[in-house]
Amino acid sequence: MASRGYAVSAYIPAFNEGSAKIYGANIQSGVVTSAHIASGTVVAADVKDGAITSAKIGAAAVVAAKVGAGAITSAKLGTGAVVGAKIAANAVTSAHIASGTVVASDLKANAVTSAKIAASAVVKSKIDCEVITGTVISAGVVEAKAHTLGAAPTFVSVVPWLVVGDVPSSTTGLTIYEAAASAATSANFYVGGNKGGVKFKAFVMV
Repeated sequence: MASRGYAVSAYIPAFNEGSAKIYGANIQSGVVTSAHIASGTVVAADVKDGAITSAKIGAAAVVAAKVGAGAITSAKLGTGAVVGAKIAANAVTSAHIASGTVVASDLKANAVTSAKIAASAVVKSKIDCEVITGTVISAGVVEAKAHTLGAAPTFVSVVPWLVVGDVPSSTTGLTIYEAAASAATSANFYVGGNKGGVKFKAFVMV
């Protein structure tokens, strides 16, 4: 007897091309896993904006080996996304911080303590300060001495600066000081002494 072909049940719905396509609404949760995706088959062009959220990333799923150099920029980090708990000890070094990127407003109160500063890490070149030498011209007279800090210093220390050849008798009972009655300005600080013609050295810091 000749074949009459395949029987079609009246209960089978008609073919619908839309429902047969593979896209999000047609894929059950958990059906496609990493075991079903060959290495290198999913590239950036295959991923829509916002397609990958934190809920879709397993704990410890993203490691350094999976992040290309320069792949993470500030535009890809949400406000408050990076916290201390997410940064390994010694993960951020000076080589990772561009010059001028960390300013005072980026640091919380008491964020930098002595325990976080390496020995000899803070040197004169990193402090807004000057060392100035000069001479007390007249005894008992407060004299203005110039600095180039551009702001009124908060700390001034003045000491005698004696060199070989100074006559010992001329320095007996010598007093040199910062004049407290004359406030330092963005241009000058003020010194005085009980003897004239004596050299001094001052440390001036903003």
